[in-house]
Amino acid sequence: MRSNDGRSFVPLHSDPARSRTLPGYIYSDPRVLDEERRRIFHKSWQLAGHITEIASVGDYITVDIAGQSVFVIRGKDGAPGAFFNVCQHRAHELLAGKGNVKSVIVCPYHAWAYDLDGSLRNARATTRQPEFDPKDYSLVPVRLEEMLGFLFVNLDPEAKPLTALVPDMIEDMKTTMPWIGELTVNREGERPEGEFGRLQANWKVLAENCLECYHCGPAHQAFVDLVDIGTYECRVYSNWIKSHGEVNHLENRAYDVAADAPVKVNSYWHMWPNSEFGLFPGERSLSAFSFSPLNAEETRTSGVMLTMPGAPLQKERLAYVRDVLWPEDEGICKSVHRGLKSLGYRQGRFVIDPQEPGLSENAVHGFQRKYAEVMGL
Repeated sequence: MRSNDGRSFVPLHSDPARSRTLPGYIYSDPRVLDEERRRIFHKSWQLAGHITEIASVGDYITVDIAGQSVFVIRGKDGAPGAFFNVCQHRAHELLAGKGNVKSVIVCPYHAWAYDLDGSLRNARATTRQPEFDPKDYSLVPVRLEEMLGFLFVNLDPEAKPLTALVPDMIEDMKTTMPWIGELTVNREGERPEGEFGRLQANWKVLAENCLECYHCGPAHQAFVDLVDIGTYECRVYSNWIKSHGEVNHLENRAYDVAADAPVKVNSYWHMWPNSEFGLFPGERSLSAFSFSPLNAEETRTSGVMLTMPGAPLQKERLAYVRDVLWPEDEGICKSVHRGLKSLGYRQGRFVIDPQEPGLSENAVHGFQRKYAEVMGL
């Protein structure tokens, strides 16, 4: 493997304090992305949405997994199911976005119709066609698991169950948020179509930015007024990473937190490879989002905001995250992505300070080590 300037690649060290970072070309080479699709995205559990988004029979949501479209739908038996989003006739996509199809899925191209269990119900002008068995043209199912109300899909039929991969993360989220099972999707938290959905940077740049707060002091001054970086810490586990900090000031430059607010911590749970769950100080609510490559240099972000049933979102908090924190991170990620393509960039160095865990980049090192292992680097 080479570095940006053609020099030999220095493999990541097991000790983050002694380790260099991945070379820049890993973040923009289309050939690398092709390999990521095969080794990572088409073999890992991907966040599709939340169970409350498909509350009624026929409700569906769609998700793109590095170029593979999948939909999750609530069947007539009340159970959710997942399928590749492609008609078995001439490969037209069946569904878009989210909505309800009532009792049948109809392809908009030639009107082949499927039951909610994926079986072919009707194919126009085929009743007299020889050797045509509708059973041969059912939709192809995709593995589906529910975790804490979240719906995950996996294109790999041989993948380990999700609950077996992150049982400790599930327990930690339950302990931190004993009310998580009561949450429901809050539509106030949704952005207009197309907004917040496209980032001009590689997906790994966004992942790594979410896994350290070394940049928080220089780049997120309101955030460090809200969250005490002296208490901030990132812990690396086998398939997940947790970032956690306590409230700094109830009255701060981000948004004020009530003295009796039920949540006085900021926690992020990162689940390999590209799912994030975010808990902010204030009311009982949780954001969940994922980021998937559109191509080697663009990332699609999507997610949901959850609150207690009927509870409004704190407007000041929502405005801070949308209008301040995300634009700050967006600008960072764009600049880092451009810099990673520079011929003047070789391999960086992780900053690790045992006395300042909130300023250490051990979680980014953990993410890159996991990446290198899966990619065979």
